[in-house]
Amino acid sequence: MTKRALISGVLAAIGILCLSGLIVAQEITGSIVGSVTDSNGAAVPNATVTITLPSQGDRVVRTVTTTSEGNYSAPNLPVAVYKVTVEAPNFKKVVNSSVKVDVGQRRQLDVTLAAGQIDEVVTVNADSVVIEATTPTAGTTISGNQVRELSINNRNFVQLVTLAPGVTSNLSDQVYVGTSNPDGQANTVQISVNGARSSQNTFTVDGRTLQTAVRI
Repeated sequence: MTKRALISGVLAAIGILCLSGLIVAQEITGSIVGSVTDSNGAAVPNATVTITLPSQGDRVVRTVTTTSEGNYSAPNLPVAVYKVTVEAPNFKKVVNSSVKVDVGQRRQLDVTLAAGQIDEVVTVNADSVVIEATTPTAGTTISGNQVRELSINNRNFVQLVTLAPGVTSNLSDQVYVGTSNPDGQANTVQISVNGARSSQNTFTVDGRTLQTAVRI
């Protein structure tokens, strides 16, 4: 092997490792987790949890089974509104409709089964507001409706950050992008999250870091 071929091979390997790191860093999905118990609070093992997409004719997206402790987990679910059906022998089937999953969310969905025939169905409308209790990470999801309908100058998405709790800023009515500042200066947006410095903010797109400072 020539020296040039060896160097090319090493560079290719480094490139693959870098790309794999970016793929791992991406967070574009959510998950549904929870437990299944009976009316007495006892765990129901081997219950079948079926997750379907009502928007696609109830297409089955994932089917999982509860553990011996009655727990289940369905990770890496695309952002969508799902229907979750839980069934087990000698229990009534429970159908949870309108289970919304956002990016990076661990949606907690605990289910209580009542004794009965499996062909008996109990339908539950999932809560629209869910308290995150499975992770210490705090986050805010800005919906597509908010992006489309809220009035923001220049359609600059950075202004939507101020909708999140704990965010303060000195954003003006006119937020410039890139080098569009009439004075020809760099455009620095001072946004503080829970008292942290604005230079500690990071913007990512599909898991890839754009900048570590809030400078757009």
